[in-house]
Order: sequence, then structure tokens, then C-alpha cells
Amino acid sequence: MGIHSSGSFENDILSLSARHFLGLTDADFALLDRHLALLSQASEALARRFYDHLLSYPATAAVFRDFPPERLQRLLQTQADHAEGLLANHLDDHWIRSMAEIGRRHYRLGVEPDWMAGAYTLYWDYWDGILERADMVPDERRSLRRILLHLCFGDLMAQLRGYGQSVRETDAERMAIFDVLLQTLLDPQITEDRNGTHLLSGVCAGLVSKSAAVAWSGYFIREGAEETLIPQCLEGAGAGRDGLHIPKTSEDPAWQALETHAPVIWRHGETLTPDWLQPLGKEVSEVACFPFGSGDLSAVGVVAVWQKGYFQRVGSTYFLAFAHLGDLILSLRTQALRDPLTGLPNRQLFFDRLEHDRQQSLRREHLLGVGIFDLDGFKQVNDQLGHGAGDDLLRQVAGRIQNLLRTGDTIARFGGDEFGLLLPDLERVEDLEVICARIMEELRRPFALGEDIASLSASIGFTLYPLDGSDAENLLHHADLALYSAKRHGKDQCQTHTWMMDERISSQAAQREYVAQALEESRLLLHYQPIVSTDSDARDQSVLGVEALLRLDDGKGGRVVPGVFADSLDHPRLARSIGLFVLDAALSQGEIWHGQGLRLRVSVNISTRHLLDVRFIADLEEALARYPGIPADHIEIEVTESAPLKDFEKARHVLAQVNALGARVGLDDFGTGNASLTYLQKLPTQTIKIDRSFVHDIVDDPRDLAIVAAVITAARLLGLEVVAEGVETARHAQLLNEMHCHLLQGYLIAKPMPAAAIPEWVAQYHMPVTFITSAFQERESSVLIGHYHRVQQFIAALRGEEPFPEHVLEPDAYQKCHLGLWLQMEGFAQFGDDPAYPIITARHQRLHHWAMEAKVALDAGQKDEALRKGRRLEMENDALLAEIRVLMADQAGRSEYETKPPEWGA
Repeated sequence: MGIHSSGSFENDILSLSARHFLGLTDADFALLDRHLALLSQASEALARRFYDHLLSYPATAAVFRDFPPERLQRLLQTQADHAEGLLANHLDDHWIRSMAEIGRRHYRLGVEPDWMAGAYTLYWDYWDGILERADMVPDERRSLRRILLHLCFGDLMAQLRGYGQSVRETDAERMAIFDVLLQTLLDPQITEDRNGTHLLSGVCAGLVSKSAAVAWSGYFIREGAEETLIPQCLEGAGAGRDGLHIPKTSEDPAWQALETHAPVIWRHGETLTPDWLQPLGKEVSEVACFPFGSGDLSAVGVVAVWQKGYFQRVGSTYFLAFAHLGDLILSLRTQALRDPLTGLPNRQLFFDRLEHDRQQSLRREHLLGVGIFDLDGFKQVNDQLGHGAGDDLLRQVAGRIQNLLRTGDTIARFGGDEFGLLLPDLERVEDLEVICARIMEELRRPFALGEDIASLSASIGFTLYPLDGSDAENLLHHADLALYSAKRHGKDQCQTHTWMMDERISSQAAQREYVAQALEESRLLLHYQPIVSTDSDARDQSVLGVEALLRLDDGKGGRVVPGVFADSLDHPRLARSIGLFVLDAALSQGEIWHGQGLRLRVSVNISTRHLLDVRFIADLEEALARYPGIPADHIEIEVTESAPLKDFEKARHVLAQVNALGARVGLDDFGTGNASLTYLQKLPTQTIKIDRSFVHDIVDDPRDLAIVAAVITAARLLGLEVVAEGVETARHAQLLNEMHCHLLQGYLIAKPMPAAAIPEWVAQYHMPVTFITSAFQERESSVLIGHYHRVQQFIAALRGEEPFPEHVLEPDAYQKCHLGLWLQMEGFAQFGDDPAYPIITARHQRLHHWAMEAKVALDAGQKDEALRKGRRLEMENDALLAEIRVLMADQAGRSEYETKPPEWGA
């Protein structure tokens, strides 16, 4: 309900009973009427005397001194008319109401009640002087004095009644404003209002609905260096106007309030009406602007009223409370919208700014870059240096990027090492590329983290609005797709969204539905690939175990391999369900084989997501309990090398629990991720599986040979088993065996097969003799082993038995092979001063010369000549290896002699 006057009824009551309460009768008024001319003489002099008296006091003078002469003259005449009217009115209804209105007007003008009472003492003194000088009988003079005194009392009562009504109305207005604030704070929705929007909107709506004097109310926000105030809420007359904003001008009251940090009241007629006020309903009398907030988030609360003098009468205390409430809300909002670690905007504030920048982009006809970036290698910093160093790194990243950005750009932290970017007002696509290049260059510079130094890079995904005309949520989604693409294509790069990325995501979604349906229809199944041992001590059990490999029955007799649906295996919706199926199927089959006397170890692949699921250990424990016929130590849980990188400490704890249940742990695809060799020491694993990508090129690529040799050596020192995956040729098998990697898996051994085929395959399998024969001693160099097999493969290729190794015909081939690289580096460091060293390097070059001649002869159709040169090549190579062995043995002997203590008497 609005606040309205109820004074007219009270005035009527007063007019009817005034004479009775004052003791005035009709005879009294008749006596007064007979002497009216006498008492009314020189009323203008009375009025002037009255104002001279008021102007002699500072408090009252402040009200009237600034009145222009014309207005003061009108007031003098009004006062004279009042004095005459008071003598003639008889306190009738009309007079009582008019006096009440004068009392209300005095209240609005700030005239205090004691000032009004003082006026009547002047009246009384003036009339008493006239009566004292008048020629009349004493009783009549006494009666007139009584009548005039009571008449003054009656007139003052009417004015005070009007004055009091205005006071009560003002108090009611103040209480209404207070009630708005209180009821809004008590609104249960406030507890769910994280940024205060509902609270401030509730205040604005309440002011309009609770007060008939308030035309409309709202608040406008300014972010950062913006020169426009944007409405967040506008309630009341004309409040639905779209696109309303307040541009910055020095004369605008809202901007004056914001710049001076003090309330500003605009009054109609005193200054020009601001443009933004004109469309907001019919004309208002006053608009008050109350600033609140600080820093890069400030606001102005605006209240418009119909009544002139409203804010002087009601006061600003409660509206300042509105502003103080706004201060608190914006402060809380700033905290709620800021990342506590870096102080950057969080995801919610990022979306608010994204919506604002989208609108500005269309208005200014410029491009808006919307991006996401994260740090390549951040996880390793956290794991190796600790979370304190990780936090320090994130703060440094935030500071560096902020220094690169322009005014109006935004960097936000979404969580972890993921950040958002808004780059408005781009004129060309090339501008985005320049900024991305600067960001990536800045983040490649080393970071000082206490006594440590960290080097990393960033992957960035961007999309451009309005070239990409999506809404805010999809703009960010498209930037995320671009980031994902940058990661997949090698990291440390920036990619911009294309619609082909959307097609890939849609394909992946369809793929997940396909896999989910196959799981529901029991069309997922396991095939098993054997793992064999070439260790001579294990010939009685040369088939060590099998790896369970997932397959999907396409319903048409075909089998789909995991590479086709790999993205689905680690998806939150499917990872655990697939993992439960694999555990159940593999352990069930393992129990059957053990019952048949086949004591095979079964390796089970578990996705990263399932491994890190809090329910995984319980899932494994239940599976082991369900199939007690297979010992726990014959179950090996295989996880990819990247799994521990997701959460190293959690992964380490889970794998330790796997061991505690008696099961083994294998680290699959080793060498393809970002883990260091120290992970072999820290993680509770029993097996390492060297990825097939290293094994495949072990003969041709010296780097692959070096990596495989290093892993084998490290594993032996740590007491771990090493399995080589992807063994496809006997050459691979023999080379690996001579390097002391005795566990092999690959197509040379067997392809994956259904469970029913395993018993027969095991019964027929015999380890090839070539797997266990070796021309090399126990501690022979892997370089010599690799070189020997490279030459043997070349000779076999001349006979048409194997493919030629790479780098044969190039002029500098002798510098690219295993032995050539060793001779240039480690060999030179160890034997460069030895007279035999140049003889060895020359013989090595002749080897490549013979190889080139043999290949040329073969290509010319001269196979016998090619084979003759091949035999010469083999003889030269045997001599070369013998010379290198002698050189190594001589150095070993010298080293032993130098380190041996002298004998007594020597």
C-alpha cells in the first residue's frame, strides 16, 4: 500500500469542535466582528514587523534571506492577508484546512514549530497594544483579549496539525523505506543469491511498490575503465526501456556521484534534464544518485520521486543505507566472482563480461576474441616441487599475462591451470594471432619458484565473435574445442575454432552412444594376446600369460578394435561400467584356465578414470572374491603411463592398495607420456611395457634403441619385469633378447585370439631357438648389438629375406647409424686419443661403402655380385666388432689396474 495523507478527516473533526475546545461562542465572534476594522488596521505593518523579527535570528534568516524581493513581497502580502483572515474566519472548515496546508508547507520549507508559535506572540502583542489604546469599556476589552488569545491558539492548532501530519507521513515514508530494506534482507531467496543481484533488485522493486512518492528506482554498474553505466535493475515508470545506458559526461548526476563518491540530487528545472532521464515515464521532480562499490566494480543507485523537496524532507539516511548495502554486496560479489589465489575474475564473472563484450562488439562493429589456455607441464611442477610452488607459478602466470593485455581485455582463472581470455575491439583476425604469439612467448620464459626453475609452455584455443555467432556458452565451448585440438596436435600452440571440430565432437558423442548400446546388449568381449618369455631359465613355462584386449562385436560378424572407440573408454559415463565388465570377464576366464591347469597370468587394462574412481579398489576386491580360483598374484592391473600424471599421489595410493590385495601392477605404453624414469621408482609397479612405437624402429632408429636400452637397464636395476610390445619380426625378438628383455608380445608371437583358442595355442607353442641364442656376452653394449643386427638385416635383405634397413644410400649414412653416432660421441670421448680409434672409424666408413656398392649392384640386377659384396661386408663387420671389443677390453684392463691398490713390495 502506498503512503497517502489522512489529514482531511482530522481537519474536519477539528473544525467542528474547535470552538467548543477553545471556549468560543457565537456571541464571542459577534463581538469580534464589531471591532474587526479596529483590529485590522495597519496589518501590513504587522507583517513587516513579523519578518523583521524572523530575519534577526540566524536560524530563521537562513530560510528567507536568499528569497528574491518579488517572492518576499508576496510572502509579506500573504502574511498580512493571514492576519486579517484570522480575525474574520470564525475557525470554519475552509480556514482550518487551509491552515493545516500552511503547516504542511512550513514543514516542507523547514520552518520549525517554535518559529510558528513565535509568530502568534507577535500577533498578540500587536493586538493587545491596539486594545490598550482603544476607547472601550474594560469588560469588553477583557473579552476581546480572551477571544483573540483563544483565536491564536486555534489557528496555531490547525497549522501544527498539518505540520504533524507531514511529520507522520515522512516518518511513515522512512519506515516504509526501512521496511523495504528489512524485508528484502529477510527474503529466503537471498541465501541462494551468490552475487547480490536479487537483493538489490528487491530493494529497487520495494521502494516503488511501498512508496507513492517514488516513481522508479534502479542501479547502474560500471566495470573497470568503462565509460558507460549499464543498468542491472530498473523498477517503476518507464523501467522497461531496452538498451538504456548512461554515457559518461561531466554534467550527468549519476557520473558526478560516482566521481565524487558522494550523493547527488538532480531537481527538475534547476539544470537540463539528462538524455537518459527523458524516456523514463512522465516528468519527475527529483532524482537522487547514491554511489557505492569501489575499484574496478562500482555502481550508482538511482531513486526518482514525484514530489519536490522529497529528499530534504525524508532525509538521505535510509538511502545511504541502500548504498552501504550495495557496498557490501559488491564487495561480496567481488569476492564471489574472483579467484582467491590469483585475484583474477572467475568463470561466473568471465561470463558476465563475455555477455557485455558481445553487445559492445556488435555496437562497435569490432571482433571479440574468446579464448581458453592452459599450461603444458603444470602437473609435473605440482608433483615434483609441491602445491606451494604450483600456486606460486599460477600467480606468476596471472601477473605476466595481465601485463601483456590491453585496457578492457580480461583474463580469468577457471580452476587448476585453466584460464579464460576476452580480447574485445580486435580489428583483424591477425590481431588475435599477434596477441597469442606474445602470450605463448611470455609463458615459455622460465619461472623462478624459490630455488627451483620451471620451464613450460601453453596451449590456447580461440574463437572469434561475431564470425562465430554463437551465444556466450557456446563461444566458450568452441574455444574449448580449439584448445583440445591444440593439445592433440602437439601442445605449445594456438588454434582457432573451426566447424570441423564440432563435427569431430558430434562423431565422438555418437561413438559413445554406440559403445554404451554395445555394453547394454553384451556385444563387448575380450580377446587375449599371449606374452612369452625367451629366458632360458623359463623354458618350461615359456608362455607367461596373456593380455586381455577389448573388442566390440558390430553385430555383422565383425570385430571393432579399441582404437576406433578409444575416446569412449575414459568417458565419465562409461569408464567404470566398461572397467567392471573387463574385470569380471578377464577374472572369470582366468579362473577357467587355472581349473584346466593353465596357470596363465592375466593382464587387465584399466582406464585412468576408473583407476582414480574412489570405488575402484572395492570393484577389484569384489572381483577377486567372486573368482577365487585364480590367485591374486596372477592378475596384473595395467594402467597407461599418463594415468599417474592426472593425480600422482592418488594414483600411487590406489596402486599400493592393488598390491596390498595381492595383485600386480603394470605400467603400459611406457615412453609415450610425460613421466620421468623416477616414476619407476616411486610407483608400486612390477612390470613395465615398452610401447610398440619404440620397438618397431629399434633396428633403424638409434634413438629408439637408446630409449629401449635405458628402460631395460633401469628396470633391471629396480627389479622390474620388462615386456616389449609390438614384436613383429624375429630380428626384433633376437635383438631384444640379447639386450636382456626376455618378455615379448606381438604379432610374431601371436595375434589376439578368443579365449577358446588359447589352450590349443599354448599346447602347440614352442620357443624358437633363435630367441635364445646369442653371439653377445652378458654385458655387451647395446650399440654393438644394434649395429650387428642392422648389418645382419642388410645381408638378409640382399638375399630377399628381410626389408632393407633405412639410411643406406645417403652419402652421410655412416653418421646416422647406431655405431656412427656412438663413435662421434661416447666413443670419441672414451677412445679418441687411442691410435686404434681412427682405424676403427675408417673401417666403419668402408662398411657403408661396401653396403652402398652391394645395394647398387642388386638394383642393377647383379645379385651374385651383390651377395659377394655382402659377404665382404660381413667379414669387415666381424673384424670391426673384434677391434672395438679389444679396444674396450684394453680400456677396462687399464681402468682396473689404475684403481687396484699397489701390492706390498712393488
